[in-house]
Amino acid sequence: MTMRTLVFVHGWGFDAQFWQPVAERLPDFARVFVEFGFHTAAPYHPKVPGAIVVGHSMGFPWALANVPRPWAGAIAINAFPRFTRSPDFVAGVAPRMVERMVARFADEPAAVTKDFLERCGVDEPQVDDIKPAILGEALSWLANCDERQSLSALGCPVLALAGTRDAIVPESMSRDAFAAWPLVLAEGAGHLLPRSHPEWVASQIRLFSASLK
Repeated sequence: MTMRTLVFVHGWGFDAQFWQPVAERLPDFARVFVEFGFHTAAPYHPKVPGAIVVGHSMGFPWALANVPRPWAGAIAINAFPRFTRSPDFVAGVAPRMVERMVARFADEPAAVTKDFLERCGVDEPQVDDIKPAILGEALSWLANCDERQSLSALGCPVLALAGTRDAIVPESMSRDAFAAWPLVLAEGAGHLLPRSHPEWVASQIRLFSASLK
């Protein structure tokens, strides 16, 4: 059997190391990691058509916008195709909240990044090495992204994983965003499923891969 490839895409404020707890549990897959360069590592945006794309939080809509097709499958973890509220996506976050974050980031990038990571559930986040220009550009993109049409046009199986106590992406937002696709919830889990539940996430990826033709 041909080894399947997983392309992992991390979210805002993190780096590719975010995926290690999950990736190390999947040694029988080829594993490729997108790196945005928010910290010390250089940006790395590999093009791997035919892979299963696994995106966390902002990493999923970014993948929808930037990772070449075709995909073998897509797994959205604590994720969304659109983040902010709109008339046809009332479960999204109020735009003014993101706008305030963007405005404050311009003056206090380290403090904003630290606050966000703490809300995600990171204990004592390290932000001394952040690259404000790259983080700021990604934050502005997040405030305006809408990849719902890209998601609908993917043409491959999709699986969404979410936590019922996610402070960044509430359960109601996950249910709305992925109403047309399978959604598996981790009871009591927050925004960092790949860190808090790596064995469960790895098993979900393995089951999903096995279901593909």
